[in-house]
Amino acid sequence: MGLQARWTNDAMKTYLALFILALGLSYAVTPLVRSLAIRWGILDRPGQGPKIHERPIPRLGGLAIYAAFLLALSGLFVVENRVTVHFREQLPQILKILGPSTLILLLGLYDDVRGANARIKFSVQAMAAVLLYISGVQITRMWNPWGGTIELGLLSLPLTLLWLMGITNAFNLLDGLDGLSAGAALFATLTLLVAALFYQQPLLILLTLALAGAIAGFLRYNFAPATIFLGDSGSLFLGFLLGALAIESSQKSTTAIAVAIPVVSFGLPIVDTLWTLIRRALSRRPLFQGDLEHIHHMLLRRGWTRRRVVLSLYAACAACGLFSLLFVNPQGKPIGLLLFILGVSVLIFIQSLGYPEAQELQHALGRALCRPRALTRNIQWRRVIAELHHAGSFGEIDAALARMLEIGRIQVAEIRWTGPPMWHKVIAPSRSAASDGLAPVWSVRIPLTNAREEKRGEFRFQSTFAESDLVVAPHLLELLQQALTEALERASRRETSVAPLSSHSSGISHAGAPEDSRQRLDTIPR
Repeated sequence: MGLQARWTNDAMKTYLALFILALGLSYAVTPLVRSLAIRWGILDRPGQGPKIHERPIPRLGGLAIYAAFLLALSGLFVVENRVTVHFREQLPQILKILGPSTLILLLGLYDDVRGANARIKFSVQAMAAVLLYISGVQITRMWNPWGGTIELGLLSLPLTLLWLMGITNAFNLLDGLDGLSAGAALFATLTLLVAALFYQQPLLILLTLALAGAIAGFLRYNFAPATIFLGDSGSLFLGFLLGALAIESSQKSTTAIAVAIPVVSFGLPIVDTLWTLIRRALSRRPLFQGDLEHIHHMLLRRGWTRRRVVLSLYAACAACGLFSLLFVNPQGKPIGLLLFILGVSVLIFIQSLGYPEAQELQHALGRALCRPRALTRNIQWRRVIAELHHAGSFGEIDAALARMLEIGRIQVAEIRWTGPPMWHKVIAPSRSAASDGLAPVWSVRIPLTNAREEKRGEFRFQSTFAESDLVVAPHLLELLQQALTEALERASRRETSVAPLSSHSSGISHAGAPEDSRQRLDTIPR
């Protein structure tokens, strides 16, 4: 018991000293890096892309965090106890993580100084992720909600790359307000630290403590009003390093559900990135072109101050971190229910921000769930189209169209066929379907063309939005066009063979009766 108590005492002293050392170094180094950035002119200037700050700000903050992080870890070499001995024994494993992370830092520095396009960024990130994978830091299993884990096999490499590159760019995209990305990284680091303490992973405890101290010291200068920005060097480095530490933590845990801890603890950057990709895809906009519609931007549009937005999102990060710690010891907890509640909360939050894409998705989902009649109506339309495929006379076409209009609650329809014989029909609305003249009206015009792409006629119908809600799915209109054209051609051939056209008539009705030269319109009620 004495040796164990001494080991615990030495460990706690070392952990505390490491955090304080990293905090102090970051606090001291950051002003030096800021001065260098100003002297070299490495500034984030307003007007360069989607920026919201008003004055040039130095942007080499990642270099300050990196320096403080490494210097703090180097201090472990001058202390002799069981913790530092274990650290030195694990040095090869540390270098496996720090090597690719340093490559990402250099990529960020290049982007801060010279600028790098998306191709260069993704190429170097993929290279760093592959190096990490080759060195043994891999996602080899995933948590199975129904128990145990799923071994990935050949999917290990692509999922490792997807995770590392996704998290790297997630923190980069989140870096839009003073202190936001660095604060989110701090909460994620602290969550990984708590998990490492619970699972007794000394190496990860040391790495997360040093990183947390470095970030905390930097936030003194990065929180609003910021005097230095993370820059791509900082956001990319933090994202990649945290992604690597998350893999190392979850894959070496003996608890299967621990694999889910990083995903939940990185909740804010993951949600922001996924929703950014979804809304840009829905709007047909370039996926990797910056904009001012991230979550923090939408909160600013609601009139919130920048400080309030950042503090609110800090609270969201803290909540995600605390929620993820439920997975540390999941016994007796309704994990499935809790995840469902979390997912619903995220959806409600996104919807409340006023995104047009979210509003349209909600409308589409509401139509699908609240209007099951649409499915029945489409099936009935398909039955009418099938009837038209077998219709051989104008009378049969009349009957099929009358049923179709009743199904769709269409207010008025008109069909013109150039023949021979010429046919013109208007189907008038019943009183119950008549428009009050106030509701918005839409109309559809379907050209009737044959196999040789010759226009033979036209079918038009209209109704109100309120009554029909577009009445018919667009994919059915093409089927209607083809079936109606073929039916009219069959009816024309039959009519021509039974009752040839009169030489003085411009057309005949569907019953074959001669019409006057003005071509009388046959009108029937529905």
